[in-house]
Amino acid sequence: MGRRKRRKGGTLKDGERRQLARASRHAPAPLPDAAAGRALLLCDGGSRGNPGTAAIAAVLIDGDEVVERSELIGHASAAEAEYRAIILGLELAAEAGIPELEVRCDSQLAIRAIEGGAAVAAPVFEAARPFRSVRWRWHPRDENEAADALVRALLWP
Repeated sequence: MGRRKRRKGGTLKDGERRQLARASRHAPAPLPDAAAGRALLLCDGGSRGNPGTAAIAAVLIDGDEVVERSELIGHASAAEAEYRAIILGLELAAEAGIPELEVRCDSQLAIRAIEGGAAVAAPVFEAARPFRSVRWRWHPRDENEAADALVRALLWP
């Protein structure tokens, strides 16, 4: 028995197929609780191709209040999208008047750069200036489902 031929006209790439398969297997994860008296900000950025069409998302959780924002940002790398997602989230929290914040992101690269004071994170530091305190935390992708789902919805509608 040979390998089945692919149907003509299929335009999904492997990454798109994986995203759709993952979304169909996983029910939406519950939102995490705010962190010890701080509002919680979940951020995610991604691109279709690297670089490619990119999207960013932020989910702000302050007690029972949940505010989501997501947008396409044009052509960008996945790393650039992660930084821009953090900035979007910080702007969202500033608009809400949040004084103390815990930012969670599934990009180890971005969190390490921020914690290390890297020059590439300068726009993030500027966006974080209005807050009394910001805690930066990396967390695994499966704990970032709320923001990740918003990005996937924009990149693979």
